Amino acid sequence: MGKYSEVIAREMGWSDDQVEGITIAGYLHDIGKLIVDLSVINSPERFSAKDSKEMSRHPSAGYEILARINHPYAEIPLMARYHHERIDGKGYPDGLKGDQIPPGAKIVTLADSFDAMTTDRPYRKKLALADVFEDFRINTGTQFDPAVVCAFCRAFLKEVEGKKERRLLNLLNRNYDNLEAVTPLLNQLLADFDGGTMAASANN
Repeated sequence: MGKYSEVIAREMGWSDDQVEGITIAGYLHDIGKLIVDLSVINSPERFSAKDSKEMSRHPSAGYEILARINHPYAEIPLMARYHHERIDGKGYPDGLKGDQIPPGAKIVTLADSFDAMTTDRPYRKKLALADVFEDFRINTGTQFDPAVVCAFCRAFLKEVEGKKERRLLNLLNRNYDNLEAVTPLLNQLLADFDGGTMAASANN
């Protein structure tokens, strides 16, 4: 999570200090799960309504834990609180939408979702990489911020093409083969959400 968040932030042109902060936020974003019943976290079944209510406490709990810690990155508690908010306002805990959501929380949201979809969970196996990026395509502009999605895909393409250090790809190699096969999907996604200019910028 921290590494995914770092890669996205760097691709978006964040400063070194900002990147350091978002990396820490990525590592700490789920600290609120300390208060969630372990039987819920480790459940092999999809969550019931009761389980979902229990799990939905963790962003606010994470904020309360992190807000009491003295650290140089003031937005880290907010990134923990808001990483389940959605661009369309249908997230939780506060139902924020669009620009109400801090930029860092938007990055952590995408990194968290990518990590969840590309790793085995007690209730399901990891998704095929093509299905992961199809989920991005479907949910960009509703769940995910388009600029964040495009930054992630741009970084992924640069690594596939050998133009950047293999950080995302190295993290995924343990779970996936033939990562280059998703290049057409990424180019199409970028064309859809960046006016056709994103794929070209991946070559810069």
